[in-house]
Amino acid sequence: MSNHEKKDYAECVDVLLAFKRKKDGGEHRTMRQVIKDYEVDLALLEYKCKIAGGIWRIHCTVNHRDTEKARKWLLHKLIDFPEGAGFVDALWRTALLQPENVYGVKNFLLDIDTKDEDKLSVVDKLIEPFILIKKIETPGGWHYLTFPFDTREVCQLPHVSLQRDGYYFIKKIGEENGI
Repeated sequence: MSNHEKKDYAECVDVLLAFKRKKDGGEHRTMRQVIKDYEVDLALLEYKCKIAGGIWRIHCTVNHRDTEKARKWLLHKLIDFPEGAGFVDALWRTALLQPENVYGVKNFLLDIDTKDEDKLSVVDKLIEPFILIKKIETPGGWHYLTFPFDTREVCQLPHVSLQRDGYYFIKKIGEENGI
């Protein structure tokens, strides 16, 4: 590549996270995978989870991550702590997950800890249809991915919590599912 060619890179990326929780058995662990090709990277993370064993929950970042902001964060971190140079890949994923490195509009995640249809209908009425981006069923309830909106009413419900920059559920894998 000559000096005049510019290598293509993504302005923003998403990150997959796999969580192994103490309450599912064993110690708490987290694995992270930057998404370049969703299907390939999801399969790779699933494979890593299967090799590690146990029950894992895979999530995806609610908001896109700004690679330019993350690059600057990483460079500052390496200047301040040069001993981190041996862990650049792990530091890069950490940089991407910093709250200040969100790309564009910050979406919301409503974590709804119920599957009760009556309670869900109340939430659905409070969330206007054009605000909802995605509705994902979780093992214990629902994740609603939304555009920003006035959350005062919906957050007063006892089974709803708001995350301004979190992770929505993709799938649960592991021994419990026979995988």
